[in-house]
Amino acid sequence: MSLDQTIRQVDGDLSRNWYIAALSGEVSAGKPVARTLYGKHYALFRDTAGIARIVEDRCLHRGAQLSLGKCEGDYLRCPYHGWAYDGQGSVADIPSEGKDSPELKRTIAARGWKIPSPAICEQDGVIWVWMGEDAQGKPTEPNPAAPTWRFPFAEDPRWTSYFMVTDFENEVTHLAQNFMDVPHTVFVHAKWFRDKAMIEVPYRLESGGGRVKATYQKPGDSIGGFMGRVINPEGREMVHTDEFVFPQITRVDYLFGENHGFIINSQCTPVSRFKTRVYTWIAYRGNWIAPLLKPFMHFYTRQVIEQDVVIMQNQGVNLQRHPGRTDWKSTSADEIHIAITRARELGIKNRDDVYAIPQKTSQEKSFWI
Repeated sequence: MSLDQTIRQVDGDLSRNWYIAALSGEVSAGKPVARTLYGKHYALFRDTAGIARIVEDRCLHRGAQLSLGKCEGDYLRCPYHGWAYDGQGSVADIPSEGKDSPELKRTIAARGWKIPSPAICEQDGVIWVWMGEDAQGKPTEPNPAAPTWRFPFAEDPRWTSYFMVTDFENEVTHLAQNFMDVPHTVFVHAKWFRDKAMIEVPYRLESGGGRVKATYQKPGDSIGGFMGRVINPEGREMVHTDEFVFPQITRVDYLFGENHGFIINSQCTPVSRFKTRVYTWIAYRGNWIAPLLKPFMHFYTRQVIEQDVVIMQNQGVNLQRHPGRTDWKSTSADEIHIAITRARELGIKNRDDVYAIPQKTSQEKSFWI
């Protein structure tokens, strides 16, 4: 695979999907926000009704950045010559053509000038954008009409939750593998998350229907120490699952019965070939003191994810040094990696083929940590 290829060329039909562009709180009515998805630059803003809008970040007049302009009512105004655009990207005002009048509006409408504006959807505290394009680079109609993914317990006040936004210098496939990789934790996260104990961890791997799920079958497994007493006050058996949801989402669950647990849910948005912005949703529920620990939990999870940033940069840099090398060696501990890679490689050619594969269960596997 050539390093000269753009991220959209590399991902092929994977781009025909919903991706997060920003947290809801990052986009206000007062100032536009710049974002890059799949190598394209966009400007996000809100209209007077508070509805999030998105247009390509380029004025049709002389190409200035609209994200450096300002919001005026329902319009986004260019900082260069003041051209204004509505929420669909259509030109709404050209100051140099004279004062606003019905005749001017009819003239602008007749020209039909419009910046590409992909479909947008806001839910669960984030703004999703449909990244599908036709052969001419114009946005296509979204399918499905809205993101089907909902962040776990986002609307349940009994769970404490927050987002973390992190930039990684690597590709989505490798990030998804990392987020669902248990063996690396004893090396990358030593002393912070898990220590090397040389114990066998059996697991069951299920794949198909756009998902890869690993269920770990290690009796007596638990989150120890003070945090274990907070998250698992009843001392229940821990159920640990890692799940990949095609094409860019991972979910890691540590559950203790139906009422307590710790969930790490990450959505990966491609920015450029070796840069990905990850929106990580953390949700947890424990005893009465659990909500008070949110500052500590935020600090702790940030330290852990920054360790992943370092090792993913390590790998990303080396992948660029040795382009095209795919002759990696794997063991039974890597079956999760292989299943994720297989799904994404199939989706590059035709996204719909991934969902067409029926759910199936692989043989039992195990590894040592």
